[in-house]
Amino acid sequence: MTVAPPSPLRAELARKALHLLTAALPLAWVAGTVTTAQLRAVLTSAVLVALTIELLRRNSAAIGRQFMAMVGPLLRGHETQALTGATWLAIAMTAVVWVAPERAAVAALWAAAVGDASAAVVGRSVAALRNAPQGKKSWVGSLAAVVSTAIGCHLLAQAPWPVAFGLGAVAAIAEYPRRPLDDNLRVATAVAVAAVLAGLR
Repeated sequence: MTVAPPSPLRAELARKALHLLTAALPLAWVAGTVTTAQLRAVLTSAVLVALTIELLRRNSAAIGRQFMAMVGPLLRGHETQALTGATWLAIAMTAVVWVAPERAAVAALWAAAVGDASAAVVGRSVAALRNAPQGKKSWVGSLAAVVSTAIGCHLLAQAPWPVAFGLGAVAAIAEYPRRPLDDNLRVATAVAVAAVLAGLR
């Protein structure tokens, strides 16, 4: 019996559920559960593991088949031949934690983990309710990115509300296009740079 692939909405919800789990990183960092050195070590290790898997699945047909059997339904079309969104997310988070000041890095981590995911989940859920085509970006999803990012930036990075909503707008703008580069990288980088310019250090 052939198992039907998950619906686009269900697949996206599964992707973003995993995405949202990474919100534990800025929460633990701010709470003092992990130190900066520990967070850098964890994220750097995650990048090395992710890149190793990416390399193996391209150079071993058996590993490639096993990889697709395990996570294939969660991948977007271009990710079957390119780096996955999870790999890009690990790279983006590692980069901002190593390069950006702490408050700016916290804002960027939250935006990448929660702001980006909120845009996809809310946007696709509303599209499903309206029987609209899945996969098309919407203003509702962008608004969700703005609000969710702003809340985290205010509470975790101690950004004043005007700055927090400005960073939310940056996250939404960076998330909206499909290209260039991966949206995880764009969101984390753009918010980190904007946060530094806004004085979050």
